[in-house]
Amino acid sequence: MIENPLFKGKWHAPLINNPNYKGRWKPKKIPNPDYFFDPEPFKMTSIGGIGIELWSMSSDIYFDNMVIKV
Repeated sequence: MIENPLFKGKWHAPLINNPNYKGRWKPKKIPNPDYFFDPEPFKMTSIGGIGIELWSMSSDIYFDNMVIKV
């Protein structure tokens, strides 16, 4: 290997200013008409039943030890 007298270091692409840059993009925020604040979410009505559907494309998957606290 021989030295290259024209070598100026590792090349990096030059950066130029973007005149259309408006800062980081953020999604538009709109009010949610269905939102409500529940100050006591732990006070729920009684649940009469629970339905669980377990669907799998593999016969080697088993579900065990489900806990439902009443």
